[in-house]
Amino acid sequence: MDAGYYPRQVGEKGELSNNDRREQGKRKAVRTRLGGEEGEKTMERLEGKISDLRSQLDRAAQIIVAKDNDLERLNKEKEKLQQAYNQCKQRMGQIGVMLWKEGV
Repeated sequence: MDAGYYPRQVGEKGELSNNDRREQGKRKAVRTRLGGEEGEKTMERLEGKISDLRSQLDRAAQIIVAKDNDLERLNKEKEKLQQAYNQCKQRMGQIGVMLWKEGV
């Protein structure tokens, strides 16, 4: 059996159980034989689909890298804004203290 399917054996002759026979029948029904011109066309179609999927995967990877770069840039901008905010907050506190000392 293929694809990692290991049937149970019944009796001394090693026959397949009824369940395993049904499973084997299903697998045989799904298989198709590639041969001649039809097989070559099928292979070409599959190769074309694989090529399309690789292109889509490459494009997705490019998008992910671009988004990652955008996020990194935005994080740096956020850090700068946070620093500016903290400086303004600190300065406002200093101004508040000066005004309080002057009795305003």
